[in-house]
Amino acid sequence: MNYAWPGNVRELRTAVEHAVVLSRGDRISLRDLPAALRAGVPAPASTRGAIRPDLTVAEAEKQLIIRALKEGGGNRTLAAQKLGMGRRTLHRKLHLYHLEGI
Repeated sequence: MNYAWPGNVRELRTAVEHAVVLSRGDRISLRDLPAALRAGVPAPASTRGAIRPDLTVAEAEKQLIIRALKEGGGNRTLAAQKLGMGRRTLHRKLHLYHLEGI
């Protein structure tokens, strides 16, 4: 509630999509929200809009998985930890999105 929302509705939509993708349960918790939002400060301009607001949840999840794998140098264990999911879950999603070769 203390967040200024400098990106207005687009930033809100991106934050909600991010939370939906990373949520581990039926409800969105604080840990599911982007770090900048949790801290109450605007995200740097370079990271705002990193996920297009017109993506489906599945497409956004796929992009997050690809990004986590790239940032982790292809290490699936690190990528799973970064995404907040188990390694087996990541493997199932890699298969689902046809990303096994990454």
